[in-house]
Amino acid sequence: MDDNKIPLGVLTPKPKAKLDLPPAPSEERLRLLLANDCIDAAQELIEVHELPFKIVDGQLVDSLEGTDLWLRKFITEDADCIEMKLDIVKLSKTEDEVLIVGATGTGKELLARALIGNRAGKSVAINCAGLPDNLIESELFGHVRGAFTGAESDKQGLMAYAKDGLCFLDEIGELPLSVQGKLLRAIQDRKIRRVGSNKEEEISCKIVFATNKDIRQMTVNGFFRQDLYARISTFELHVKSLDKRKCDIEPITLSLHKGKEFFEVHGDKLMNGQLTLQHNVRSLQQYVKRWNVLGRI
Repeated sequence: MDDNKIPLGVLTPKPKAKLDLPPAPSEERLRLLLANDCIDAAQELIEVHELPFKIVDGQLVDSLEGTDLWLRKFITEDADCIEMKLDIVKLSKTEDEVLIVGATGTGKELLARALIGNRAGKSVAINCAGLPDNLIESELFGHVRGAFTGAESDKQGLMAYAKDGLCFLDEIGELPLSVQGKLLRAIQDRKIRRVGSNKEEEISCKIVFATNKDIRQMTVNGFFRQDLYARISTFELHVKSLDKRKCDIEPITLSLHKGKEFFEVHGDKLMNGQLTLQHNVRSLQQYVKRWNVLGRI
């Protein structure tokens, strides 16, 4: 694989090999320096380590944009995950739906947001598990005044709001069957109809789905429409858990605030499984945060 042809953000930057080079700072460390008006020190670290940041009006800003920005945040040295990131670069240039499957805390949302590509529109996320069944349709498609009790004014749905951008439907396996058929129609026709309205509206967002469930098995059991799954699974990406990509545990830890100090003390426990990572990166973040605040895990 020729690294010179790989887009920015796909590969995890390697620290420089100079013996006298200070450790690369985490993003949190840079922000802390800026909060204490140590702008010159932060700028020097950015330049020395060639970090993908810049300082604007005293604030830390990503120098990458769109797909490159979100792929950089998904830290990996695993060959399969690097290949998946390359696939995301290609898929970000299409209007096709993408389904991302993986356990909790594996970074599905980062990858989903990376699919925005160079689109100029807004990026919105909807957690299908976090909304009551009677509100999901309204959130997705919108409603008109008087459509139901409490609908005191017209409301634009998030799929229309994300015009020329990205609409991310997380936990798609929790979507009620009653809404799945309407979602399928919206995807096929690229049109939606607000609750209580007979008028159709065109949508122009890229739609990305994510789940930690076995959607294929859900179709067999009758909990998910087969035709909807067939539509959204043409491009199905599987994100490996950290126990399947242990090479990523150290670089992800080092990217966290005081993660280097944490890994020096507890790295062996992480690598040999004494510290379980049930929720993957989320568990790792919790360990490091507790250690920073309480001095124990």
